[in-house]
Amino acid sequence: MLQADAKTIRFREKVLKTGGIWKDIYGIDEKKVANMVREDQVDILVELTGHTANNKLGMMACRPAPIQMTWIGYPNTTGLPTIDYRITDSLADPPETKQKHVEELVRLPESFLCYTPSPEAGPVCPTPALSNGFITFGSFNNLAKITPKVLQVWARILCAIPNSRLVIKSKPFGCDSVRQRFLSTLEQLGLEPLRVDLLPLILLNHDHMQAYSLMDISLDTFPYAGTTTTCESLYMGVPCVSMAGSVHAHNVGVSLLSKVGLERLIARNEDEYIQLALQLASDISALQNLRMSLRDLMSKSPLCDGANFTVGLESTYRNVWRRYCKGYVPSLKRVELLQQPDATGDPSDKNSEPSRIVNSREDSHGYVKTNGFNSMQPSKLNIHSCEENGVPLKHSSKQGKTSSS
Repeated sequence: MLQADAKTIRFREKVLKTGGIWKDIYGIDEKKVANMVREDQVDILVELTGHTANNKLGMMACRPAPIQMTWIGYPNTTGLPTIDYRITDSLADPPETKQKHVEELVRLPESFLCYTPSPEAGPVCPTPALSNGFITFGSFNNLAKITPKVLQVWARILCAIPNSRLVIKSKPFGCDSVRQRFLSTLEQLGLEPLRVDLLPLILLNHDHMQAYSLMDISLDTFPYAGTTTTCESLYMGVPCVSMAGSVHAHNVGVSLLSKVGLERLIARNEDEYIQLALQLASDISALQNLRMSLRDLMSKSPLCDGANFTVGLESTYRNVWRRYCKGYVPSLKRVELLQQPDATGDPSDKNSEPSRIVNSREDSHGYVKTNGFNSMQPSKLNIHSCEENGVPLKHSSKQGKTSSS
């Protein structure tokens, strides 16, 4: 980013305090950044942005590290053949996934993410239906995720419950023309504008979190589900109705709700989604009980267990490093396939079929069947020494030193 915010400053201070190295690379040419990575002899390079703003995928294309991974910032393949792995979990990307990806999937033991609640969140408030006398549904997701199909489903829910209301918070609602166009769309779907509250961006995090007190039930978006918003909703005691799908972006809610024990709020289709919302709204007393217990339930779940999550992530790093030391490099194998004279079609097609994929708790040294095709024997690498915690392993890259964890 152009200027470090408070969160970046805190993170940088933690890194430096624990003896780590922090380098600001904003505005630096990507080839130069790649050279910096090489000079620092990074063994495992993890990028967190994918195809989002200010990414450094050009640097990843230079392949400055022996092992390259993508994680969390983008719910799809990067399409870069130089990236070896994409970190996920077995619910967001189940073994039978048909989603195309050039990276090899490596699944963490629990969720693909870990949520740290904001210290500014404030207390959980009683479900507002107790005092209002009506149910309020809500969503604080990015407006781009609220598609016409999502609005059709939401309108069906609201129209089925007399006097119910809908509250939506999104930055574009600071613009009157956006608000009017949105309300007009809902009105065409049979939902009166007077039953809808549209809130603009709320600057202070405490106020943003407390705005969840306005809703009884949170409605997830589809086919691009919420992530941080779903975590915030659950932490503030607001149950979220989500829908399973066929790709990672659609299944994020499946992963999050499952890890806090709310599988019953996961729908398989639009009709189930509507029925789940109606069932929740039919029992205000049960809603209140769930609301008052949800924060504790979430805090004790794998979703908020930072220590255990870190163990799983470190295990993932160690396993892919050991595989590398055995000569297994997915990206090099992929390049070999592309260079074969008879190589035709989309290389990601080979990565879209069901298969056994790396599990972070496995010590996978062999060559597994990867996403529908049998992995080739890895090319001969220029390997000299490979160490883990100072103990020599059989193989390593010319560049590698000691795996970090």
